[in-house]
Formats: sequence, structure tokens, C-alpha cells
Amino acid sequence: MTQQVPRGPDHLFCPFWRMRQSKVCHTCPLWVQVRGTNPQTGQEVDQWQCSLSWLPMLLIECAQQSRQTGAAVESFRNQMVNQREVAAAMVDEIARRAIAARARGNGAPPVLEDDPDDGSR
Repeated sequence: MTQQVPRGPDHLFCPFWRMRQSKVCHTCPLWVQVRGTNPQTGQEVDQWQCSLSWLPMLLIECAQQSRQTGAAVESFRNQMVNQREVAAAMVDEIARRAIAARARGNGAPPVLEDDPDDGSR
């Protein structure tokens, strides 16, 4: 089942064919239907127009999505930096305790007091 492609408006002219859109747009591959949400107004869109006339709205949507992606990547990066700092502090503490144990002559590995997996609970 194929969808009927509507004709373009009679009051506008196609810049390629230099004819009224109502005469040529329904045969043009650039005449497309877009469904979605207008990124500027938030209103639902379900229209047929020349793909060239959709470009500004689609570029705005692309820019918004890029900004959101950049913010998500930055947030993820900040979380990874924080986790790396915590892990580095833990490694430093373990190394400090191992050095202190060796200095005391105790070769056993150090035990962290607040380790939840030490089996004391």
C-alpha cells in the first residue's frame, strides 16, 4: 500500500524547476514528509515540504542533540575522574601500609579496617 504524496502549495515556486510547487513537488525526490517535534516550539510536526526547507529546523535539532551529547560525555568524564582519584587514593593507602608493614618486619599484606569484604560481618 503506497501513500499518496500531496502536491505542494500553489503560491510558492520551486527554485529548481522554476514552476509552481503544486505542479512539480509531488514528483520530486526532495519532497518529503517529516514527523516529529519542532525543536524551537516543541509542537508536533507532520508535514510535507521540500527537504531544503526542512534544513534549518533539522540543523537546529542536530545542534541541540550535539550539545546534549557533549554534556553527557562531560558528566561521564567527571565521574571517571572522580573514580580514578578514589582508586588512586586507595592504591596509595595500600602501598603506604605495605611499606609500613615491611618497615616493622611484618611481611603479611596490609588489611584495610573498613573493607566490607573482609568477612568480619
